Amino acid sequence: MRIIKISFALLVALVTSVSMFAQLPVSLGVKAGMNLSELQNVDDDNKVGFNIGLTAELALPSSFYLVSGLEFTTKGTKGKNVPVNVSGTKDKVTYNSMYIQLPIHAGYKLDLTPGTKLVFRAGPYLAYGVGGKIKSDAKLFEDQDFFGDDTNRFDFGIGGAVGVEFLNKINVSLGADHGLTKVFKDTKIKNRAAYISVGYKF
Repeated sequence: MRIIKISFALLVALVTSVSMFAQLPVSLGVKAGMNLSELQNVDDDNKVGFNIGLTAELALPSSFYLVSGLEFTTKGTKGKNVPVNVSGTKDKVTYNSMYIQLPIHAGYKLDLTPGTKLVFRAGPYLAYGVGGKIKSDAKLFEDQDFFGDDTNRFDFGIGGAVGVEFLNKINVSLGADHGLTKVFKDTKIKNRAAYISVGYKF
């Protein structure tokens, strides 16, 4: 959690200082949406989740911009319904993980019609796991904490999105994040997620 606080504090300081000295506008806002996540290298089904958070956007010259924020997002995967013993009992094991995430993206806006813009953005993200459970649908074992001794709470990756912005206030985005950090130690399993979100700038 400390690294997220430090990163966000540094980002706020950078955005504020650049805005003050360059007299560039900063817009604050909110966002919410739906995730479709999976664990890379795990042969399971996608899991539906959600994201919600605050955004900060710094306008740059020539239609470029920087955007960040602090969001709560769910990740993980949902297991397939497969036999687990000779009696034919089937089970789905669901991995639910929750993160506080800090994206740091650069983007570009292209005018389509008056009041409507096509928006592109991409860049890295930092995330810290704050909770989650591993659940057996067939109750073959008790729910377990997702973040145990063999799990990395810190997640780092890259992401991007494309969307449409209306009246410089409302935006709808489709995006994806790809983790570069191992979720479980001594494995090659990483987070991946696609999402759709709706945002509003004040």
